[in-house]
Amino acid sequence: MAFLCPLLGGQATPSPVKLSLVLSLALFLHLGAGVKVPVPMETLGEWGALALKELVYGTAVGLLAALPFDAARMGGRFIDLFRGASAEASLPVAGSRESAAGDVLYQLLVALVVTGGLFPRVLSGSLRGFGVVPLGTAVPSEAATGQVFLLAGSALATGLAIGAPIAAASMAVDCWVGMASRAAPQMNLQELGAPLRILGGGALLWLGIGVLCERLLAEVAGLEGALLLLGEAAR
Repeated sequence: MAFLCPLLGGQATPSPVKLSLVLSLALFLHLGAGVKVPVPMETLGEWGALALKELVYGTAVGLLAALPFDAARMGGRFIDLFRGASAEASLPVAGSRESAAGDVLYQLLVALVVTGGLFPRVLSGSLRGFGVVPLGTAVPSEAATGQVFLLAGSALATGLAIGAPIAAASMAVDCWVGMASRAAPQMNLQELGAPLRILGGGALLWLGIGVLCERLLAEVAGLEGALLLLGEAAR
């Protein structure tokens, strides 16, 4: 969970920090919440099976908790793809291969969730699953798998919906430049296409950033219920 969900560290956090967080959460669940193995384990094979079950369930929880943030990054990539602003051109100094719009939406969503009231809800939904699904009893059922794929499809649709208006505007600019170039070939308007796409798409992104954040925050707000449904399906 800590290696996948940005709210618990994600991929950008140093490994010692994530391991410390994992240890703290494990001690809290064991000592504070009373989460323990329901039956004693005697053999190494039983411990291995228990660890594998928890690894699968924890990975599913981490993937679901990271989906809204992946949708923000996906929408930003979609926007920059149609704007024509590549990652290397946008972030040459940082050396990142992430698109500029995707990184902005991703970091902005993390900041809004952490500073708002959604962070405790996401954290409680993630940890409450260990109470709904006792330790070692998680079953990768068809219902749980379907829940993961359903939410992954919803995140994909959200990412595409975020980038769709700016993609449509970029294609409209290309269409207008193409028709103007055919009507007046002596003016050489084709060179204006790329600057208009980049500047116009950036302006639309700046004007609609509030609407985009509301859509992404709505996805984050639905995580608590989605994680509980996953826990009920995995019992």
